[in-house]
Amino acid sequence: MHKLITILNIFLLLLLATPLYAGSSFQYIRQIQSDNLIGYKSVVLDKDVYAHSNQLADLRVLNDQDEEVPYFIASVQDASTETAKESFILLEEAQYVSTQEGTDTIITIQANHLNAFRLELITNDTIERTYGLFGVTDQSTHYLSEGELSNLPPSDSSMKKAIDWTNTPPVDKLRLIVHNRDAKPIILNSIKVKYYLTKLVYKDLGSSEYRLAYGNDTLRSAIYDVPINKAIINKEVITQSTLGAEISAPIIAAPPKTFLNQKLLFIIPSLVVILLLMLGVRRKLKKQTKS
Repeated sequence: MHKLITILNIFLLLLLATPLYAGSSFQYIRQIQSDNLIGYKSVVLDKDVYAHSNQLADLRVLNDQDEEVPYFIASVQDASTETAKESFILLEEAQYVSTQEGTDTIITIQANHLNAFRLELITNDTIERTYGLFGVTDQSTHYLSEGELSNLPPSDSSMKKAIDWTNTPPVDKLRLIVHNRDAKPIILNSIKVKYYLTKLVYKDLGSSEYRLAYGNDTLRSAIYDVPINKAIINKEVITQSTLGAEISAPIIAAPPKTFLNQKLLFIIPSLVVILLLMLGVRRKLKKQTKS
């Protein structure tokens, strides 16, 4: 009996002394550049975040005390109003390289690992071609769309030709293959790409600077005691912030405020189990003594 009690006491001491949260180490830090006013803020997750995070599961927002701040990941699917949906769409001119392979024009367009869904070709040429469009990542190339390119009859001296597709996984590049056949290659003025953005939304308390940390393959998506309701993107004004340059500098985050609650949730059931074991052993010894 005395040996059992001693073992249980040692276990209890270890349980109380061992933290359930030992801090989380991150390899990359980005300063969140905002107006430092109280309110909800968002940042667009770019190629560097996708490339160096664990599929976004290890993203953490840290304040100036290195404490975790609740956030959620939002996409256009979370938006229900037209204004909110438009905030998740970006149209910008893209960098591209054009080469010739026989009668085909191969146009490689930078997409920066974003969810592209529309491609606009800006040209003064009158065009009538067929095409194939593919998404390219470091690991694979996959089909996106095919069809005809035509701006006949011309209604504008600088006709915009758009290609739309519905399969929108993040891609590093778009590869457009234009089949010219007997026609001359298209002379492009520019190319524009439309993207669906993925955003990280958090609440700025106006009393701290915030950073985005990532680069930890052991972490899973954060769960907070008081999460932010995604419905705010349709109700609240969310100020767009930007991410600073990526810095490779390991940092250890402090325990979140929910740490104590998490530890108590683990310790209390363990104490109950220990007490029940001790009572059971005591009763068993009493019965043996009486017999």
